[in-house]
Parts: sequence; C-alpha cells; structure tokens
Amino acid sequence: MPRLPLRALFAPGSVRRLRVRLLLGLLRGLGWLAGAVPRQQALPLVRAGGRLWYRLAPAARAAVQANLRHVLRRAPPPSLVRAVFEAGALNYWDTFALPHLSREQILDLVDIDGVEHLDQALAGGHGAILASAHLGSISLVGQIVPMLGYPLTGLLEPIEPPELYAFITAQRQTFGARLLPVGPSAVRELIAALRRNEVVGLVTDRDVTGSGPSVALFGAPTSFPDGAAAIALRTGAPILPAVAMLRPDGRFVAVIEPPLPLPASGDRHQDVLALTQAVAGRLEYHIASHPEQWTVFQKRWPDA
Repeated sequence: MPRLPLRALFAPGSVRRLRVRLLLGLLRGLGWLAGAVPRQQALPLVRAGGRLWYRLAPAARAAVQANLRHVLRRAPPPSLVRAVFEAGALNYWDTFALPHLSREQILDLVDIDGVEHLDQALAGGHGAILASAHLGSISLVGQIVPMLGYPLTGLLEPIEPPELYAFITAQRQTFGARLLPVGPSAVRELIAALRRNEVVGLVTDRDVTGSGPSVALFGAPTSFPDGAAAIALRTGAPILPAVAMLRPDGRFVAVIEPPLPLPASGDRHQDVLALTQAVAGRLEYHIASHPEQWTVFQKRWPDA
C-alpha cells in the first residue's frame, strides 16, 4: 500500500479536516458529559468553565465590558463580567444537554408566563413573531414553544465551519423547532410560516448582518436588526417581546409580553424604524434587569 507523503498530511485541506474532526469530537464528548451528569450537579463545573473562558478570551472580555458599560452607564465590576461568561457557559451546556432531556424535564425547568398573549395574537390569523434577546439559556427555553404545540420557525446566525453549524442546528431542533440559516430564502420561509398562522422566533438584540438601522439602545445609537419589524408590517403579524431569565434556584422563567402596537403612518420606512425602536426599548428593559445574563460577546456599540 503506497504511503501518504508527509506534506499531504499538512496540506491546508487536511489540516482543516483534522481540526473539524477534533472540534466535533470535543463537542460530542461535552454532549455525552451533559447527558451523564445531572444538571444541578454540573452547575459548579459549568461556572468554573465560564470563569476559565473569561480568563482565556481577552477580546470577548473587552466586548462584554464595553457592552455592560453602556448598560450600567459606568465601568462594570469584574464580578459582573465574569457572571456573563458563566451564563454563556451554561447556555452552551444546556444546548449540549438537549438531546438527553425529556419533555417533562424541560417543562419542569421553565415557568412560562404570558401564553395567553400568544394565543390572542394567533387568533388574528396572521401568525405571531416572538422577539427575544440573548438572555437566559435561549436554546433550552426556546424548546418550550414547540413543546406546547405551537409550530416554531427561527433563524440561526452563520457558524463556521459548516459541520459545526449542522451540529448546533441539530441540537437546537431536538424538540421540533425549525431553524433556518440567515439569508433571503429564510425570509421567504418566515413569511410562509406566518401565513400558515405559525410562530416565528427571532433573537433580535444583535445585528448579525450589520445592515440594520441605527436606533437608541441604552441612550446611545447602534445598529439594530429590523427584520422582525419589516416582516410584521408586511404580513400583519404582531410582535410579542419574549425573554427568559435564570432564577437563583437554577430554573428559568419565560415571559411573553402583549403585542407591540403596529405603527400605521403610511410611511413604511418610518414605520419599520419606529417598530424596531419599540422592540429595542422592551429588550433594553429586560437586559437592564438582568445584565449578568446578557450573553453577547461582541461589541454592541461602535467605539466612540
């Protein structure tokens, strides 16, 4: 059997495939661990992992510091910055644990408030848009909507390499949520879901594409995704702010708020902007209430 030349082992394609295999092996190992260790027993380990992440990721640490400075209007204490990394580590742990959890276990972890607002919105026949933020364990709590019998379609931001995107998507679709990659075809799918009177879930506190308008968030201008507002005004689907927060006992409370009023000035551009600002205002309230759980690890405002 011919031997593979040594240089072929270190060709760019071979190195990439090796890295991807190692990464997926690590993630599958974490998934096995998340299934083997009960969640309450794992919490100290997860927090330790978050603190290690805090120490080893200076760019993400600087971004969280900058974001919290806007939220608090002052420099955040290191303990609060570390808490964000601990919350982020728990988010990942819960994502890995999803395939190992039963419907009953997840329902026992989450108290939900405001389902009646979702039912009232769907009674209008135009579907409903849940506008959320990176608060709590969004991967875990987001399973509640399809578990309760509401078909749910959402978006997942681009992740490289594609193998990692496929792995994360599979984890988050465990209980029936349908996740689509961000792009023009996804918008058509979201509109089609609303026309079937289904639920669309969008995490809207981070402008992934960088194409959103500038709105005020914590008193300073920053780009904000306007897709939820544009789709709502196009379809008539109401937007309901929906967030989840971690409680001290390790469980979550999920809140679905009443629909935001849809502006109807006749100027579509201004209406989209006004509705986007309204979404930002409601998410700002919840982020300010739980800044230690706002797991955005990229700078949310441009440098002065």
